[in-house]
Amino acid sequence: MSGKRIIMVGQSRWTFPDGDVADALAEIRSAMRDSKVAVLSLIDGDDRPVTVYLNGRTTETVMVDLGGEPRPSEIS
Repeated sequence: MSGKRIIMVGQSRWTFPDGDVADALAEIRSAMRDSKVAVLSLIDGDDRPVTVYLNGRTTETVMVDLGGEPRPSEIS
């Protein structure tokens, strides 16, 4: 499983399928900027492919963890 994931604050967590990060980020940005719905192909906590619909009109915050180092909670 990829270390890259999307977390809807206060809700669920999914990971990005390998190679789909740039497209998913563009979809999220567009949805939030233009108050649209983004259709995202992601992986759930049980490693199953799922489709997630992100309503950019009602979503206040999306945190994207791209697995960078050091982690925000770690000291380098």
